Amino acid sequence: MSKDIEIICIGNEILNGTTIEKNSSWLTTRIRRIGGNVSRITIIRDDAKEIELTINEALSRHPVWIITSGGLGPTYDDITIESIGRALKRKFICDPIALAILKKNYFKRGIKKLNKYQLKMSFVPENSQIIDNLIGTAPSVLIKYRETKIICLPGVPIELRHIFKKNISTMIINEYKDIIFKEQFIKTIKIRESQIAKFLETITKKYDEKEYDFYIKTHAKNPTSKVPKINIYVSIKGYDEKIVNIKFENIINKIKKEIYRLEGEINL
Repeated sequence: MSKDIEIICIGNEILNGTTIEKNSSWLTTRIRRIGGNVSRITIIRDDAKEIELTINEALSRHPVWIITSGGLGPTYDDITIESIGRALKRKFICDPIALAILKKNYFKRGIKKLNKYQLKMSFVPENSQIIDNLIGTAPSVLIKYRETKIICLPGVPIELRHIFKKNISTMIINEYKDIIFKEQFIKTIKIRESQIAKFLETITKKYDEKEYDFYIKTHAKNPTSKVPKINIYVSIKGYDEKIVNIKFENIINKIKKEIYRLEGEINL
């Protein structure tokens, strides 16, 4: 059921605070909506040993996907793909498809001859799949390693989002095509998290089954107000659509009944 996905964000600029990391939040939202499960998000520096170590640690957990962002550009510290190649012990080659994409992308920008820094982006681990970048210049790289697929995406958000939506989301959807996923936010007023905490713990234990991934989380919107507001997030995953629908409806109805018992209100 888990079919975990891990996200690795790479960049000194994230860890020194000059750039706010937004890619992982955007990715997890899209992955969740198709029933996927992000089990871990890691942020590391542009350091070859750190990238190698992090990739190998992630592979040891056998996720179905590892998604990296950042470190694909022409500068000296853009070393993501090279470092992943070393972690996988694969030869580093100049890929003709990547080279053609680079020439095309730079030609559109009026550059007819590539320098060594631009050519650097055509080198990838052998047996990689090259994915065009129609927004930027550096192509993305998809590497299959045993049961895991590693996709290296640019750190620039507009490029990452375009490549993910155009090329990657369908692949991930196919990974989860047999999983039925349902979710809902119940928006309430006049009750606090502490009031409904015991009930939600009880119902979570009741519906916690191996075959169904069930999750409830409360989000306090104004905890210091005299009129509290909380949103209750409910999700469930499973393989039998009929049973998932029945369980989900039962859970939602029980939560709503408890809200009214506590004299709370639901904002529809």
